[in-house]
Amino acid sequence: MKRKFALILSAVMAASSLPLTAYAANFKDINDVPWAGAETVINSVADKGLLSGYEDGTFRAKNNVTYCEAMQMVYNVLVKTGVAKSMDAVEAYAYMGTLDTYQVPKWAQMAVAYGLKNGIIDMQLVATKFAGGNTAATREDVALLFGNALGMYYDKEKDAAEAKKFADYWSISGERLVQIDLLKRLGVVSGDNYNNFNPKKNINRAEMAVMLNKTNGILTEGVEESGTITKINVNEGKYYYIQVSLDKGGTEGIQATLGEFPVYVGNTTETISLSKLSEGDKVSMVLSGGKITALRQTKGTTNQEKYDLTGYVTAYKDEKISFDNENTGESLSLKLEGDAKIYVGGEKVSRTQMKQLLEDHPNQYAFAGINTTIEREKVNGSYQDVTHVQEMYITFMDEYTTSGEVDTFNTNSVVVKLNGSGKENYYFADNCVFYIGDTKSTAAALKKMADEGTTYVKLTKNANGKVSKIIMSEDTFAENKKDTSKVYTVKSFTTKKMILTLNGEETTYNFGSANPVENIQFYKFAYDSDQSPKDGDWEELKNVTAAESFVDNADADDDTVYCKFVLNRSGKLTGVYLSGYARAWSVASDEKTERKGTVASIQNDVLKFKTSSNTYTLQTRYADGDIKIGSTETASKKLLTRFANDPAIELYAEIVADGSNKILEVDARLTAARGKLVELDREDKIIKIETPDGGEYKLKTTIKPKLKDEDDDTFTLDDVATAKYAGEPIKLGFNSSGVVNEIALENGPNSTNGSVRVKGIATAADDGLKLEGSSKTYTWLSNKKTNLRVYGSPTESLDTVKKMIEDDKVKVYVEASLDDDNRVEKLTVYVREAAGELTSCDESYVRIKTASGNKFSFALPAKLKSCDVKGLNQKNLKDGDADNRGYHVKLTFGTDGVVSNIANS
Repeated sequence: MKRKFALILSAVMAASSLPLTAYAANFKDINDVPWAGAETVINSVADKGLLSGYEDGTFRAKNNVTYCEAMQMVYNVLVKTGVAKSMDAVEAYAYMGTLDTYQVPKWAQMAVAYGLKNGIIDMQLVATKFAGGNTAATREDVALLFGNALGMYYDKEKDAAEAKKFADYWSISGERLVQIDLLKRLGVVSGDNYNNFNPKKNINRAEMAVMLNKTNGILTEGVEESGTITKINVNEGKYYYIQVSLDKGGTEGIQATLGEFPVYVGNTTETISLSKLSEGDKVSMVLSGGKITALRQTKGTTNQEKYDLTGYVTAYKDEKISFDNENTGESLSLKLEGDAKIYVGGEKVSRTQMKQLLEDHPNQYAFAGINTTIEREKVNGSYQDVTHVQEMYITFMDEYTTSGEVDTFNTNSVVVKLNGSGKENYYFADNCVFYIGDTKSTAAALKKMADEGTTYVKLTKNANGKVSKIIMSEDTFAENKKDTSKVYTVKSFTTKKMILTLNGEETTYNFGSANPVENIQFYKFAYDSDQSPKDGDWEELKNVTAAESFVDNADADDDTVYCKFVLNRSGKLTGVYLSGYARAWSVASDEKTERKGTVASIQNDVLKFKTSSNTYTLQTRYADGDIKIGSTETASKKLLTRFANDPAIELYAEIVADGSNKILEVDARLTAARGKLVELDREDKIIKIETPDGGEYKLKTTIKPKLKDEDDDTFTLDDVATAKYAGEPIKLGFNSSGVVNEIALENGPNSTNGSVRVKGIATAADDGLKLEGSSKTYTWLSNKKTNLRVYGSPTESLDTVKKMIEDDKVKVYVEASLDDDNRVEKLTVYVREAAGELTSCDESYVRIKTASGNKFSFALPAKLKSCDVKGLNQKNLKDGDADNRGYHVKLTFGTDGVVSNIANS
């Protein structure tokens, strides 16, 4: 099939980054192989540049492959075959600090970062298997890597029927079984002479050569058949016969019922109903054992091209349907034409039958594509354009998809600003899965991203109305938000059409069947007569008639009205912005975006955040106050750029950008810095450092910056203020305003990271932090100002940490940094023990309910050290077989913050 994805990556990397340099197939030890014939495969992969040898000209076929080497090899074959582009250096940068922490070798970091970004591996696997770079990989873990990589292009089967044919399939870790099943179906792996897979054995370089060779063949030659749909017959609304003219010649007849196998659209994992296929669509068929297991619409007519409106029918009464527009979030009432054609599941039905079918499917959503016509009718005494339904195609679905801008993100729900108007709170199902873009993530990670700026979500609701899947992005999912980014001049505007000009060329948009007015929101730029236009903002206009009136009567610059319009992907109007003020799009709030986070770089005036795929452009000039840097006495674009690009500086920024992502305001501060001490001026509260790249900076300090070992008489602020420590490498810590409040020598009594002042088992938290063996109480800063890091739990909420501390069934060890007023400024949390009723679990987390009624989630490792609960093992946990079974457990945690032992409580 060669389902090649356009993975959004950039740059081109060298053929291989493995620390091996012999590429020719003439290896000295080519005859020293584990089995006869292996030398042929080894020479083949070497010739293709997929696997190289060692500097001394050997291949060492019997050597074990490490996890880092395996990921590098998977990365190479994806790049070499062209199905993926190499990892962009800027994107990879976001992972480098963590990979350095786990001592992942530099040569492997690009490949490992690629694996993390694309869901081939997760951070838990990196922490437990990739750390140090020397751990030999097992066969089942390598299968996980290859299976997840190929799983981006080929479909997995949950029942893993092929993998279960191995004699020792029972010994395969549950989460690896589906990947091994995929590889077996594709012919990448097979059993030994006794039909064993041997999942726990290490894999050697010769075996790896075989997997690379077969994977290369699959990605370049494919295992699917593709063609064009020439006929579709439907019986009883659910039995389909689809005839496909194959590209290789001949025809294929597909007989299927609704829901028999998944139908994917484009190069995505989004599924559609069989009823959405049309004659002329290009499709590919996924085959397994001669049977079609999935269909993919590779090129077809999108819903927005087929229909004027798409969304969900919620009711039918008095010849009108209640309809939720999936693109705008609006609820509409649409009148059926007298001769309107109605299809349900591909079968033509009457209005009475449609009403009955809607009543017969109370637990499903009626997705509909609608073609409309516009008629001029008298409504409430005046003539208006009224939309009538000409054709309607309904498919009943178990899920409902909507999208919008995030208002508030919580651990169990999200409040979304609807694309039409208003807000709605959506609650997550227990099995809800979370994504940031295409990468699987956690609710905590999505919350952090939402807290850092404007984000959008695409939600999938199940039959119970709970969210089963949520995808977060900085880019809107709603097509009606994709604007032209061009400002036109209005030449003519009526209720029938608008004529716009730009650079001497005219553009005409007709309102009506081509662009239904019910699907268009009109806006005007408004401000009071006694105000400056800079104080104006966007207001919604009631309808196209109100838009016409505004254009005719606008208080405009030079009698000119300006327009910016919004199109969906099929080129239909969904939004029209009108203003008599040319610069309205630079000052109005609806066109502004807020974003905050750690800055990755500023290159050629383009700012990029570490956690963002978007880029933002700095303007040539800024007025005083538009750029603020809390760490310095002065602020400028030049200084901001120097900070952003200095690897010894960590820069945090909050920006406001216009609709074209041009930065209007910057509020920045340093959060970490290292370099050589030049001088400390205690009177002026300034410290001067020189970074390794040669940058010299004067940074503001508190009255009395804290030293790491303040009680050590050999290192005092008086010494720092003299020449005693001039030239010594130091690390600086900063408070929430960006002012230096910590100084530590990298070599000497203060060489360790951080500024821990108090530590121990926490005994209370509601009225301040208390530690075991101490009567002191340390007050809290606000949740937003407290720098929090938690080991053992995915939470990033200080309130949740307080609940843990107060719960007598949870033991929490903390290390706290205090500000000048002895308030907790930074808190590092290590869960040590927890006990309660086991409520649910999966491969990443185990969740319990304590006797106090608190519910907590805790990190589960790739392999437990021990589980002493009868009838409970790690496979039960990861498969969810232990959910709500009445187990009362006690969890013990290792120093890495993950559960190490589970016992009866």
